Amino acid sequence: MESNPKEESKDTINTPGVANNRNGNGNGANGSGPQSRPLWRNTLTYIGSALALLSGLSIFTFLFIELITPNPNPYLGLFTFLILPVILIIGSSIALLGLILTRLRTVVRAGKGALVEYYPHIDLRKEGHRKALIGIGAAVALATPFVAFMSYQGYHYTDSNEFCGQVCHTVMESQYLAHKQSPHSRVECATCHIGRGASWYVKSKISGIRQVIAVARNSYPRPIPSAIKELRPARETCERCHWPQKFYGDQLVTINHFSADDKNTLRPIRMLVKTGGNDPTTGPPGGVHWHMALGHTIEFIATDEDLQEIPWVRATDQMTNAQRIFRSDGLRSSDPPPDGEIRLMDCMSCHNRATHIFREPWRAADQALMADPELVTFPYAKRELVNAVSKQYPTKEEGSHAVATAIEDFYLINYPDLVKTKRPALERLIAAGRRMYSLISFPEMNITWKTYPNNIGHKNFPGCFRCHAGDHVEDNGRPISHACGTCHTFLTPEGGDSESALIRAGDFIHPIDLKGKHADLRCDKCHDGGPAPKPTCEGCHHDQVQFFAGETEEFQSFGIEYDAMDGMVECEDCHDLSQPLSIPAVAAACTDCHEDEEYGAMLEQWSAEITDLLRQASSGADAESRKVLKVLRRVGPMHNIEAARTILTELSSRTLISELPEQSESEEAADLDAGAM
Repeated sequence: MESNPKEESKDTINTPGVANNRNGNGNGANGSGPQSRPLWRNTLTYIGSALALLSGLSIFTFLFIELITPNPNPYLGLFTFLILPVILIIGSSIALLGLILTRLRTVVRAGKGALVEYYPHIDLRKEGHRKALIGIGAAVALATPFVAFMSYQGYHYTDSNEFCGQVCHTVMESQYLAHKQSPHSRVECATCHIGRGASWYVKSKISGIRQVIAVARNSYPRPIPSAIKELRPARETCERCHWPQKFYGDQLVTINHFSADDKNTLRPIRMLVKTGGNDPTTGPPGGVHWHMALGHTIEFIATDEDLQEIPWVRATDQMTNAQRIFRSDGLRSSDPPPDGEIRLMDCMSCHNRATHIFREPWRAADQALMADPELVTFPYAKRELVNAVSKQYPTKEEGSHAVATAIEDFYLINYPDLVKTKRPALERLIAAGRRMYSLISFPEMNITWKTYPNNIGHKNFPGCFRCHAGDHVEDNGRPISHACGTCHTFLTPEGGDSESALIRAGDFIHPIDLKGKHADLRCDKCHDGGPAPKPTCEGCHHDQVQFFAGETEEFQSFGIEYDAMDGMVECEDCHDLSQPLSIPAVAAACTDCHEDEEYGAMLEQWSAEITDLLRQASSGADAESRKVLKVLRRVGPMHNIEAARTILTELSSRTLISELPEQSESEEAADLDAGAM
């Protein structure tokens, strides 16, 4: 039978990049045609194509998850829009590199006229192609659910606290450990730091990329700054779980406090915290949560990054729009507000460490002793725990070892018999100390319990006293309320601490009798959560006592000596705590020993002299002199008159010398000749 010329010509048409191959062997019909060389058959192209395919499938899966998830994880976006696309580009580049290298080898071996295939051509009429296509399809079908499953699991892992605290954010170890100990330990990081909404989702993606780069470059700050200014309003995060309309009533709070004595005396502190609110269906407005009151808006301006210095507060009645402005900077309400952002007071204004709480050593030791009552039998257990963990050490490992050594050595030296009989309990005490240290001190990040102010309360940080110290006043002089009873009432047992004892409601009774101005001091002026100061003048006024003894380190280069009265009088001999601090009050105390009625006039003369010397030394002082003057003002020049005279006289002479005009060489030589005569 004769062949059809048209059909034969159709079978022998040449296509670009493909050899005329009817038999599938790269030859013509008679096996003598040119052979096509497949460039894609090389290891690099196979690897690159596999990487590109897997990353493409992952990107598609992540995009699908983001579309169906109400609150997508921003960290997933780092993979979807940053990491996986980079892998896709790298894989494609590797595949392309394989093609280029294979083509170069082909040109070298067969010449520039060689026919090549850049990608596989599928011909379903060929059995080999059909088998290959089925194999590839099966592989993709098997890989797709695997990639989808792994992507889904990866999504949830990036949404976990472990990912935020341990994997991508190793620098956040301190925050992660604090979060695990907090009341919000079951709340995911993204719930508060991001919340719902597209705008914050995008913002978090951009911030996340910046943070990843900072970690990769090791350029992140130490310590990590507080995020209080970066968090979205509490109404969009906190209030999704905490319903402010239902805040009302009082709450009974008991703080179990151990003293630092040999018996670790337990002193429970009980108080009613007036939670309050402003919902008319639950009670009249009042209490702590009045600040979140439905009928009022409280705004403030802070002049520092940690929102601790608040010189301006504005309260607005939402019903009448009446405004009241309180200022602590001495200006009137009509004057321009201080520089800074006007912030709306919300949950985070006070609960700024609601999750990342670094418990101070004093409170952590109380909790450790309450958890294991046998530890209370060790004399000074509270004191030694606090002293050991409050010290600063170069590294975490050295600190943990030093804490254990300090506690063990104290009892081995002072109570060896107790160690023999209660060795297991001592080991638990040491373990408690090490655990306390591990949660409150992070030397590599320069973090201790003092690093981040906690605005709840007012014991170790200003907290409530940022606004309620009595110095924020209206134009008419009326201050923001600073009465203790506004927020809490202390319940003190009368006649014992038994269940049947009578309870007296009133103000807090300090274990040390505070007199005069000390009774009105802010708590954080003496307390910082570490070792308690000695209940003496020197306990808080160490700098003044040192200057009185002529031992201030910054003044040693001036050759100062101790005051003539050092060792002869005590602080109380000159300072009457029942009287305001003034020259007449001190003079009255002095005349109890000195019969000279003119002694008061002498003090006034000294004060005027020191004031004049301070003015002279401050005029034109250089940076080093200003540092000295700052220390001198802090320690009080009147605590060592002769030393203050010596220091200020020398500083004044330095200022005079620096103000003299520069001399020429001839003038300087003339002065030298005159001095030699």
